[in-house]
Amino acid sequence: MDGAMGTELMARGLNLPLPLWSAESNLTDPDVVQSVHQDYVNAGADIIGTNTFRTTTWTYRKAGFTPKRAAERAKSSLMKAVDLARSANPKITAGSITTIEDCYEPESFPGRDAAGDTYGENVEWFKEAGVDVILFETMGHLDEIDVALKSVNENKLWLSLIVKNGNHLLSGHPLDSVYELAKEKVDVLMLNCNTIDKTDRALAGIIDNWDGDWGVYPNLGLTEPEPDGEMKEKVDDRSFSNIISKYLGMNPMVIGSCCGSTPKHTEMIYKLVK
Repeated sequence: MDGAMGTELMARGLNLPLPLWSAESNLTDPDVVQSVHQDYVNAGADIIGTNTFRTTTWTYRKAGFTPKRAAERAKSSLMKAVDLARSANPKITAGSITTIEDCYEPESFPGRDAAGDTYGENVEWFKEAGVDVILFETMGHLDEIDVALKSVNENKLWLSLIVKNGNHLLSGHPLDSVYELAKEKVDVLMLNCNTIDKTDRALAGIIDNWDGDWGVYPNLGLTEPEPDGEMKEKVDDRSFSNIISKYLGMNPMVIGSCCGSTPKHTEMIYKLVK
């Protein structure tokens, strides 16, 4: 799988103010977004996640757009994001969707109705765009995960979790509760944007309790990332290589990296896989 998008866009000079973060860059700086995708594919990535972390009507409404204009702008950004991801010629284009509010603040979950409207709309747009996989990532609240999974009927569905510790989602709900929700719905269950330490602690339970395919793409931070994805201290290349080698020995279906990573890290993974 590819690596970070938001932190890579910032490294290439783009300003990504909240709440929209990277959503507008699909429309204002498509060449930069495409170049990131292409660099990841050139580094060996098979899977490209669309730059759609915040391309929702909900977020555009928060940014001050009227309801009608918010929906139009969100859909335009999402459709452009799919085109940009696909133009890099990956083997799999994954339509990325995350939590309605900040993924690091599960207590901000706005409720099942708001989530149902948002996820239902985005899934329909992704179906229209023809992505290969619907990817719910950095999901940390049990009720939100339930609503998200129910919004998908026909597409391949991957679910990636952010955790509080080895046994609980970031919201505090037990990880065991996720397995029942995901059974017969999720094709690949993953962990993403967790520190290496948290990933290690949660991964053992997933492998023991989940019968299907699994994957992992940790962030590179030694501490939790900021809401905009920035991080001050990251694992060094040698430690990263050792970590990925360990995960590869556990036989994942999908492996990659999250916040703080670059195409260089994807190339490291590619060489280790080979």
